[in-house]
Formats: sequence, structure tokens, C-alpha cells
Amino acid sequence: MKAFLSIILLVVIVSTSFGQSKRRDKVKRKYRNEEAVSREQPTVYVRGSVYDSDYKLLPGATVTVDGTYKGVNTNEDGEYFITNLVPGRARIRVSFIGYETRTVDIILQEGRNEKNVMLPTADIHLEPILVSAQKREQQLLDVPTAISSVSNQLMNEANITELSTLGEFVPGMYVREQGANRPTFAIRGLSSDEVSPSAQPRVSVFFNNVPINRANSASLELYDMDRVEVLKGPQNTLFGRGAQVGAVHYVSKMPENKFYGSITAGLGDYGQQEYRGMVNVPIIENKLMMRAAGIYNSRDGYIENTFGGDLMGKETLAGRFSVRFKPAWNHRFDLTVNYQKDDTPGIAFMPDSLPNANGDIGIFSGVASHEQGENLGTGKKIFDATLNYRLYMTEHTYWTSITSYRTTDASSRWDGDGTASAAIDMAEYAGSSQFYQEIRGNFSQNSRLNGSLGGSFWREKADQTYWFSPNEQQLANLMLASPPLPLVDASGQPISIPVIPNYDPELDTTYYISLPTNHEEEMYSKATNMAVEGFMDLNYQISRKFFISAGVRAVYDRYKLSSESSFVSGSPSVLGSYTGNYPNVFFLPYDSKQIKKNTLSFTWHGGLKYRFNEYGNIYANYSRGRRPAVLQFTSTGEEEVLEPEILDNFELGFKGSFYDRVFVDVNGFYSLYKDFHTRAWVADSETGEYNLLFKDGGQATSYGAEANLRVAIIEQLDLFANYAWLKTEFDSLDVDGAEQLYAGNVFSLAPEHSFAVGLNARVNITPNIKLFVTPSYSYTSHMYFEDANTPGLEQDGYGLLNINGGLELADPNIRLTVWANNVLDEQFITSAGNTGSLFGVPTFVPGPPRMVGTKLTWNFTKDDRRRRRR
Repeated sequence: MKAFLSIILLVVIVSTSFGQSKRRDKVKRKYRNEEAVSREQPTVYVRGSVYDSDYKLLPGATVTVDGTYKGVNTNEDGEYFITNLVPGRARIRVSFIGYETRTVDIILQEGRNEKNVMLPTADIHLEPILVSAQKREQQLLDVPTAISSVSNQLMNEANITELSTLGEFVPGMYVREQGANRPTFAIRGLSSDEVSPSAQPRVSVFFNNVPINRANSASLELYDMDRVEVLKGPQNTLFGRGAQVGAVHYVSKMPENKFYGSITAGLGDYGQQEYRGMVNVPIIENKLMMRAAGIYNSRDGYIENTFGGDLMGKETLAGRFSVRFKPAWNHRFDLTVNYQKDDTPGIAFMPDSLPNANGDIGIFSGVASHEQGENLGTGKKIFDATLNYRLYMTEHTYWTSITSYRTTDASSRWDGDGTASAAIDMAEYAGSSQFYQEIRGNFSQNSRLNGSLGGSFWREKADQTYWFSPNEQQLANLMLASPPLPLVDASGQPISIPVIPNYDPELDTTYYISLPTNHEEEMYSKATNMAVEGFMDLNYQISRKFFISAGVRAVYDRYKLSSESSFVSGSPSVLGSYTGNYPNVFFLPYDSKQIKKNTLSFTWHGGLKYRFNEYGNIYANYSRGRRPAVLQFTSTGEEEVLEPEILDNFELGFKGSFYDRVFVDVNGFYSLYKDFHTRAWVADSETGEYNLLFKDGGQATSYGAEANLRVAIIEQLDLFANYAWLKTEFDSLDVDGAEQLYAGNVFSLAPEHSFAVGLNARVNITPNIKLFVTPSYSYTSHMYFEDANTPGLEQDGYGLLNINGGLELADPNIRLTVWANNVLDEQFITSAGNTGSLFGVPTFVPGPPRMVGTKLTWNFTKDDRRRRRR
């Protein structure tokens, strides 16, 4: 299949490329093509470009013709094309938030008409926001769904370098990133945890239109990004089977036709060092462009480990190389190659009632005693290459081919009990390789019907190994008594049980069995996942005010999961005789077993939008989301297949811009879940099951509201704010009328209230020096870390204050920044329960304390080089 698709793509590229005339004059070639188009299109049409006062082309601008039902958004090159018009006088209206709306008159004649439009920028204006949520370029205002976009400008102003900070600027989203692997994206209380290499996410993560299906691949460094789009609610129709409750789309900067670059160096608390650079080079004007960017970001951990090293640190090396090639006006090739390597210290799993080796008790002591010392850590390597080819028929009708290959290798070793005891020493090793091919056609019919259709093929091979090596003389404290015995004494030193008694009734005598100190076991799983998908999404303008939208996606997926468990080395487990998993403790040894499942499924959505004018609209949507069935093996080798999770979502929203200075985005939603996939730690001494599994939580309901506000107060001051209200609950009864285990509980990672507010202030001290500051404050109310709502495994409401400010010189363009995160040094946790909760010793992960640092950035252009020559 992979070879077949690649051959088809090659044939399309070759045939279309060599079918074009090899004239050098781009304008003449385009006009000749336009004359051919005019013979096929309606008699009267108008096309042109939209640009700002600096002659920068503006993709996503809204272009309409007054007195008609015609309207389009400019494409990625800032071009528009409106067909089937009537000869005579016409008025073209162009709008984009952040720019003054312009109307221009034109006398339309038979055939081709041209009209370029410049949108001036007011002294006081909002930042324009471009999104591609509907697989085409649009301004945020025009997209009738709940979507947030964090732009490159906001990332720089607010010093957004971590995914957890990014989540603070998106209402309804919470991001937890504890190490280099497995970030948790929670949208409206639904997270995307994985417990099996065949499990698919609820929140689909994309990088430049390519899906990232493994969580360890989704933790990407935020450098040289154009924006990060977050879509909320089911997005299966446009973003595939993994977007049941939303999608996160990383969009990186692409090469442009001008020379410029930047270099940044930064230092901060805990030995932080940050170095990043970027250069954009036009090789052949308007035809071949190149862009390269890279980053090195490291920081010592903010938790000291008494056994050596530290915990909760960071070390990332990443690079990206992009090439854009335009051999003709209607051909475009984009090649992007990414590499990222993370090698970070381990995660600090801290017990709240057991002392460290210094005798100190507390999650926020800043010191942990994890006996493996510098052996602990998380790391990964990511490589991906994507070729995006676009063939234009007209400005809004084109074919896109996306071909991508991605590999990931990840590892993590952690101390599950969080003490100096060697009771729970665990590791995970995971790898995956993915091939993805999508062919999509975008079209604009009569400039009223806009949409896309296409298909994709995805194939993934993934594997996962869980490794467990306990000292059973110390693990016995947790397994042979209820409640568990202490793992360490008052000074934090391990308590060991060298032998345990065993009574022989036949001999009427008691003898003692020595417990081993060295034992290793593992559970290995691998999966081959494949999906073939077809989709269509339509938007139609019924009248000047009303628009309807609809979409459907058909998915044929095939999953194959195999698993095996074995005793690796050391001494056979004695405690395994009690759990029934001998010669192992956790994983009952078994030979390779396999589960297969094939499914054909459909998801869909429909919506209605009423547009007051180009400045405001209301919309209503219904969408069905689906998470594929979960295949998994228990630690005793039992096969389990959970039914697909189904979500029916209803949404109502409003978007509006007022006085070119205020933008408001408000939405409310109501969601119904069936066969809810809840994550659960299972510890059952009777069955021998000790594992993290998905369980069927039955039915559940959630509803809430979200709001975004941006205000340009004066030329030197902008305000931004967001708020999310969320109510979640597991229903009392399932679909069969039986009582549910978690009835009345709320979802994990689902705070009822969350908000963020901030401002961006700028003032010119001299004509060449500008002072700027961007403080922001975010608040998250009480939330649980498990769907079981276990008392104590929760976080009370807390707030974080971040400040980013400094000086900027105009010539040379140098920016000095001083930043401070968690200025008030708020104490909070990002996780609770974890592996230790299986044995009654839950652990907690403390959030980062106050950190302060500085950066120096030099932005350079070709003009700088010319001035130096003079």
C-alpha cells in the first residue's frame, strides 16, 4: 500500500510538472493559465491579492462582493478568486481583524478582472489571528467552532516555552508535562492517556497537518513556531479518528522570500541555559527558499536527590530544516525535517508521609531520596520528514499531497515508592514508526460552496516494555500487611524484612524463607495499527446572513496487539507465590498472545452560522466523536477489548469584533458520553492483577462555557483574558440500567473554574529604545487526579503569576528580556497517586517553584548587512 501510494504521488507530480510550459516569466504564465480557466469558469470573475501597508501578503482575509452571496478567504499566498459575477459596477469588501476594513469599487467586464487591495493598520489594533482549522486559511472570526490560537507573537511576549504554560492561554485546556515523555493534554476534562501501544488518543496532536499518535512524540519544543491551534469538541471529521474531544495543531514557520534570522542566548535559575537560532534564506527569488532553526535548552532539576543527581530537570536539543520550492505559480513543494533529543533527569515522585534520607517529610521539601540516583531519567529521540505538495487549479481549488515518516524512541525509569527503599523500581521503553499519506482536494464552487474532500492512509508499528526490579525484602512491607508497613524509618532509611515465616501443616512446623534482593521481570507488547480514511467537509452560503456546514468521515481501522511476559534475571520472586504470578511479582509469565480487531466506523458534524456582518456571528453545531476500541492485556495475560467511546456534543457560540479594538469569543457546550474509557490503577491480590488499565466507566455527562477576550486599549497597551467553566459527572446508571462504579464522580484533570488574564504594555523611552512588560496570572480551581476521586489525590485551587519584560532596540534590533515564572512561589502538584497507589503509598509530583532568567536576542536582516557595508 505504501509503495502504491508513493507511485501515484510521483506520477501526479511528474505529469503535472512537465505538463507546464517552461517559460521564465511567472506573470505571463499565470495569465495564460487564467485565460484557459476563463473558458471553463463563468464569464465574469475577479481575482487579486490582499496585502498590508508593508506589502506583506495576508492569507485568511475575508473577501466578499456587496449585494451578492459570494465570499472567500484569501489563500496561503494572500490571493482570492470570485466567480460567476454580473458585468457592471461592483464593490469588493475586504476585512481582517487587526486591519481596517476596505471597500473598493470595480467595473466588471466579461472574462478576467483584477483588483488588488491593501489593508492599512490602525495605530491601535488587535493582533491578526490566522487559523487553518477547516484545512484552509481563515481568520479566527470566520471559523464557526470553538478554537483558540496561540501565535508566535504571544509566545514571545509571554515567554511561552513549556506546554504547561501554553495550556494557561487556552480556556478549557490543561496540559501536564512531567518529563520528556507522555504529556497529558486534557480538553474539557478529557485526557489522552495511553496504556497500550494500540490505544489511540482522545486529543489528536498534529504537526504541520500530520498526526502524532504516540504521546511521547507529542512533547515538542516550542521554537520557531508560527502558531499552535487548539480545537475543542469532536474534530474527527477533519482531524481523524484520534480527535474525539479536540485537536492540538503545531504549525511551524515555513521559508519565505526574504533574508532574515535571529540568535538568542539565555540564562536562568537552576543552571538554565537556552540557545536558539534561526535563519531564512531565499536561494532563487520567488522559487527556492530555505529555513533552518534549532534550540538547546537545559536546566538542572529543582528537586535534589540525596542519592546523586537531581530530579525534574530538562535537557533538549532540537533542529528543523525546511525547504520551499515553487517551480511554477501553481506548483509548490514543502519539505520539512525535524529532529529532537531529550535527556532529562528523573521525575520526583514524592510521598506525603514518609521521610527522605535527611529525615524531612513533605512534598515540597525540595529534597527526595530515590535510591537509583542518576540512573533515573526520561529521554526520547524523534525524527520526522514530511513532504507537502500542492497543485493549484485556481486560488481556492487545489490538490494537496502530504507524505510523512516519523520515528520515536523513548525511555523512562522512575522510583515508584518515592523513598530510599528499593521496593518499586520501574522502567518503560517505547518505540514507534509511522507512515502517513494524505491526498486532499480543496474547492470553491461558485464562490459559495467551499470545502475539502480526500483520503488518507496511516500505518504505525509501536512497541512497549514495562520493566520491574524490586528488592523483595523491602517490597514485603507493602504486600504482606494491611495497612502496609512503613517502607522507611524516621530517619528515612529503608526497613527490610530478610525472611518471612511459612507454616507447613503436615509437619506442624514453621520455617523461614529468604526474600531475594535482586529480581527482574518485564512485560513486552507490540502493535501494528493501520487506518484508511475518507472524508468530506462542506461550507455553503445560503444567503447573505446564513451559512451551513456539514462533514463526514469514514474510517476503516485495523489493530493487532501482541504481548508476552517473562522472568528476566536475578532470583525468582518469593512474593509471587502470594500474588499467583510466580516466578514474577507483577507480570505472570506467559508466551506471546495476540488480539486483532477490524472496524468500519463513521463520524459526522453539522452546523449553522448566522453572520451579522463581517465583524460578528453566532453559530450552533452538533458533532459526534469516537475513540476507537482499546485493546489491552492485563498483567496476568488476560485479553481485554473495550468498546469504542462515543461522544455526542452540542455547541453554541458567538464571535465578534467591536470598534477594531475588542474581540470576544464565547461558547457553551453540552456533551454526552457512552462507554467512557476511564483510567484505573488495579491492585487485586486475589487475581494477581497489578496494573494501569482502561475500564469502561459507562455513561457520563459534561457541560460548560468558555470565553476569550482581547482588547487593544491604547497603542501601547493590550489586554487579554480567558475563562472556562466546566461541570463533569459520571451518570448514575449505564445504558443497561445498572449502577455505575463512579456514579456522581467528576472527571480527573477537570477543574470547574479556570482563567488567565494578562496585558502587554509597551512604551518608547527614546526613538530607538522601547520598554515592554507582559505580566499574566492564571488560576485553576480544585481538581482530582483520578476518575475514582480518591480523597487526598487532589489539588486545591491555585494561581500562577508570570512576568516577562525588558528593553528592545530598533537599530540594531536587539531585545533584552528578563522573565520570572511562578513569581509568588506557589506550591502545587501536577500529579497524585501514580504507581505507589497500587500498594497504599501514593506519590505526588511537585510543580516548579519560582524561576527567574534573562535572554538576549539579536534579529538581523539583509538591510543590517547593507548598513554595515556603508
